[in-house]
Formats: sequence, structure tokens, C-alpha cells
Amino acid sequence: MTPEGLIGHTVRVSRPAGTNRYGDPLPPTEHDIPGCVLAPAGSTEQTDRADQVTTRMTVYAGLDADVLATDRVVLPDGTRWAVIGEPQRYRSPFTPGASGVCVINLERVTG
Repeated sequence: MTPEGLIGHTVRVSRPAGTNRYGDPLPPTEHDIPGCVLAPAGSTEQTDRADQVTTRMTVYAGLDADVLATDRVVLPDGTRWAVIGEPQRYRSPFTPGASGVCVINLERVTG
């Protein structure tokens, strides 16, 4: 049985576009990645000097997903997440061609 709500989502990738000649940030470029699987990956809470919650999410996308470590990702619920580390790409050893998966680790800090 497949859990409802985790499979077949479209996520939006927001990529920094650099700065202009005055050092001001340019608007990011955006593109969508359809057909993603979203998997919650836990959270931690810091209450020492601030009430912060760090939440993690793993996105499974197609092998050719256009995503970089410097990107931000907007999930279907509108929340913005940072890509953590380089996306990992795994080719299937069982099927020829470009089949496989791209694993994207996300993190969001609130508070």
C-alpha cells in the first residue's frame, strides 16, 4: 500500500542568479521538477538559547533532475527548504539507459 500524499509531487527549484555590478542580488531563476517522492527525514529541537526546530526532508526525483547544492526548493505546501550537500544520483544496474534516482536532502530551520 502506498501512503497518500507522498508520491507524484512537483517541487519548485529556486536557483540564485548572482549579483549585479553593485553587488545586489539578482532575482533567482526558477523551474519545476515533477513526479517527486517526498519523505520526511526527522527533526531536532534546540532550546538552549533559542527555540529552534531543524526539520529534514528527502526528495526522490528522476535521475536527470536539475538541482544543485546551492539551490533552494519550494515544496507544494509553499515551505522553502535549503538543499543540503550535493544531490546524489544513482543509476539502476538492472535497467539500461538513464533510469535511476536523484536523492535530494533538504533542511529547514524555524524559530
